[in-house]
Amino acid sequence: MRKITKKLSLLPFVILFYGALLTINFGCSSSEKDEDKSIIDFKISEIINVTESSAVINANLNTSGKENVLFRGICIAMQTNPTINDIKYEEPGNILGQYVGKFENLQHNSKYYARPYIRTNSTTIYGNELTFTTKTISVPTLTTTSVSSITQNSAIFNGKIENDGSSKVLSKGFYYSKTNPKPEVKDQKVESSGNSEFSSSITDLEQNTTYYVRAFASNLAGISYGQVLSFTTTSFVLPTVTTSDASSINETSAIVGGIVLNEGNTPVTQRGVCYDDFYPQPTITSNHTKDGVGIGSYTTSLTNLQPFKTYYVRAYAISAAGIAYGATIWVKTTGGNKPTVIASGRASGLSAYATVTVKTQGSDNIKDISVRCFDMDGNSVGKIISSSGWSNSNIFAPVNFEISGLSSKTKYYIVGYATNGVGTATSEKSYFSTL
Repeated sequence: MRKITKKLSLLPFVILFYGALLTINFGCSSSEKDEDKSIIDFKISEIINVTESSAVINANLNTSGKENVLFRGICIAMQTNPTINDIKYEEPGNILGQYVGKFENLQHNSKYYARPYIRTNSTTIYGNELTFTTKTISVPTLTTTSVSSITQNSAIFNGKIENDGSSKVLSKGFYYSKTNPKPEVKDQKVESSGNSEFSSSITDLEQNTTYYVRAFASNLAGISYGQVLSFTTTSFVLPTVTTSDASSINETSAIVGGIVLNEGNTPVTQRGVCYDDFYPQPTITSNHTKDGVGIGSYTTSLTNLQPFKTYYVRAYAISAAGIAYGATIWVKTTGGNKPTVIASGRASGLSAYATVTVKTQGSDNIKDISVRCFDMDGNSVGKIISSSGWSNSNIFAPVNFEISGLSSKTKYYIVGYATNGVGTATSEKSYFSTL
């Protein structure tokens, strides 16, 4: 907390620092009045969400007294007593209450010092100092698990991240070469999506050729590699298969299928469709159906699907040459639920403080949380001047808003909103009155 008090006195002015309290005395009256005092009260309240490269710092300007506060902010540095010449977050206005600074692109495993500050017409005033240390990280550890679905011109590379090194994985994939036994940056590269287990489907390989492949992953600490695997493409000719359009799609089922246009140079011994709700290129290691053999068209019914969910579907055909796949289609089931949300509001002076909380997510990820204030005629009023924000990592945490621009002695109500892919849900009205 930082407090500044000005008052009149016959004594020469005295400046006294004690903790975060600054008192300046000057003037010529022994009968000073409380209304002649000017107190500034502000501090950093907490430092949260510290990662290897970022942190969120919450501060409060509780009172500004008679000072004309032009800006309030937070500054950080890797040495004590940071100033506005260091890294800073700043916002304008003599606004009371909480303000939040998010600092990114910080150095990992480093100690930082943080202080709040305010800027007036004539000076910059600093508050209490707190410290935090960003997380220690290391390069990921990973394994090149296998090479699968090998044909004369394609293969699927598979990898697994065993440990992310306590840092977000920035990129991952595979290096491969037909000449270098230890593939590296100068060789061919493919990046992968997915989580800890990932794969990439490679095409345009040369038939009957030996290749070397190894997985890679990088984070802020650097890049690391899995072990090298080798494989040899075949000289067979794969079947040709296409994926048919889906039909009869409802909440839990859909009709899909495919066509084996030709069998290549060996018979098709199994055909069907692969489907997955995560991987855009499903294989027979995912969910799959078995729908006969040989050339021609076929259909199958996918059941026990989830409402309002996207599935990736593609036809496949297996012969001695390997596995052939058709193009991937998207099948999105119908139905689904909106989120449920509650809200509360209270008045403070001519401002309102609202809290919005998501109770259930519904059938899809939350995309937005907001609030609006209305007068009793149903007109939208006020202006949101601050928000504590929300995170996909904790959608059920309350989100706080400050709304200004209200009239005195007036009744209002607020409504909270939460939106997912199905739609926007609204809370019950929460009524309050200004004084």
